[in-house]
Amino acid sequence: MDYLAFALKYRPKNFDEVVGQEHVVSALKNAILKNRIHHAYLFSGPRGVGKTSLARILAKSLNCTQGPTINPCGKCTSCIEINKGASLDVIEIDGASNRGIDEIRTLRENVRLTTAYARYKIYIIDEVHMLTQEAFNALLKTLEEPPSHVKFIFATTHPQKVLPTILSRCQKFQFNLLSTEKIVEKLKKIMSLENLVVDEDTLYAVARASGGSVRDAESLLDTIVPVILEKGKVEDVFSFLGIFDEDTLNKTLKYIVEKDISALLYFIDNLTKEGKDLISFINFLIGYLRNLLLAKLSIKGFRELTEISSSSKEFILKLSDLIAVQEILKIIDLLVEAKDLCVKLNNVRIPLELALIKFSLPQDINYSFSKDRTLSENNFSSRIKKENLSSFKDSKIEEKDDVNKIEEISLDEIDIDDFELEENKNETEEEISYNTREIFEELKIKWKEIITEIKKTRAALASHLSFGSPHTYKENFIEVAFYKKDNFHKEIVESNKNLKFIQEAISVFIGKKVLMKFTLVENEEEPIQNEKRKENEEEIKRESEFINELLDTFKGKIHTGDE
Repeated sequence: MDYLAFALKYRPKNFDEVVGQEHVVSALKNAILKNRIHHAYLFSGPRGVGKTSLARILAKSLNCTQGPTINPCGKCTSCIEINKGASLDVIEIDGASNRGIDEIRTLRENVRLTTAYARYKIYIIDEVHMLTQEAFNALLKTLEEPPSHVKFIFATTHPQKVLPTILSRCQKFQFNLLSTEKIVEKLKKIMSLENLVVDEDTLYAVARASGGSVRDAESLLDTIVPVILEKGKVEDVFSFLGIFDEDTLNKTLKYIVEKDISALLYFIDNLTKEGKDLISFINFLIGYLRNLLLAKLSIKGFRELTEISSSSKEFILKLSDLIAVQEILKIIDLLVEAKDLCVKLNNVRIPLELALIKFSLPQDINYSFSKDRTLSENNFSSRIKKENLSSFKDSKIEEKDDVNKIEEISLDEIDIDDFELEENKNETEEEISYNTREIFEELKIKWKEIITEIKKTRAALASHLSFGSPHTYKENFIEVAFYKKDNFHKEIVESNKNLKFIQEAISVFIGKKVLMKFTLVENEEEPIQNEKRKENEEEIKRESEFINELLDTFKGKIHTGDE
């Protein structure tokens, strides 16, 4: 006897065997019992959740010799042939390969014919959204006034693509993805019927990997069974399925909560050497952090979750006592940002490591500055040298737990709100005034140097900023003036994202947290010289032409700083 895949062998044969779609089953049963059977149904939902199977069950219930009944016998000619897909009165059509008007015209002609032997002629059209506009129009009249012996059951994964005129003539049922627990329950029954022993962790892993599709879960289980038959177990089922086991994710959560940078970086290194998909790991980790967040917010709600095993639930509950909600939200945000950065860099490991390092650095990092204002470490562009900043404050990172030393710090990695600047709280007003003037004068002297350093990481932004120059400095506010003619450049630099970047850059550069604002001045107060203006305009023109060529080549579009 030929081998039959689990997804076919254990396909539900009656309403009671349908898993996870109780709301649809209940409605259809009541319609049959009360003899309120509609002429057209639309089953919509994700793939592999039982749409076509339930359509066949409904067809059997309507055409069974004992029916219409909610318990088709499965023994009569009609039931047997429907199970085999060979019934003359239950016609299954693939909408993807029979999508043209000619096929629908044939259908319209055939619906007039009486049934061969069954009670109803039933048309099951799978992926009905694939029909062409002309085919839908041809079907519309038949669907509006069908013969009394004809029923339609449509199935689709994209109901929004079905014409509203078709939808309005159908009873619509939305099928849902199945919970992990429901899928595990189905897999246990299959293993019991197959006389196989598979540990619960493996079944949970298969269920999670299926993404809520019972058919996918059955196919994945089918894949690992030969290995189980040969070796008795799958030693690394998670690598086999391309997913991550709960133990691995639990360890990662523990390292994150403990902010153990060394362990985290070593762990990522191992994943990379093993050839694991780091993007997939980030996705699984974000989902697992959600569990940690729910455990922190509501123990009752968390215990009701069915996506992880009971042992992992207990572990996460204990772990949730050691971390604040804000910390969980922070690491989730950092991982989401890392995913976006992966696309830009075409690299996953570096953004992932940076996200974990940013989170794990002690919250009380002290950026201390000496009086000579000379930066002792690499600054925001990772290239400013000590000799180039002899007039500015020293800074260094002191790590509380003496974990991995970071040799280079990018501006994007630094949150100015974490700065703790060493200030003399006993300074007099005259000293403060003198220091303000001194900083402002040095800022004006070093302005071109600051523009040059910003250019190393944000060339276009530096070009726009170079059209302005320091105008005033008071109470940590630096006002940068632009000639009215250059209002365009002013609008670019003062967008939210660009403004934050510039503020952080200058704060790191001068060793003091500052805020920025931009203003326009009259012609006679033009901040930059004409020759410099011409040079900058030519440079921006060249950059714009280059960017336009890239956009034309790759069919892209520009996202502004606020997006």
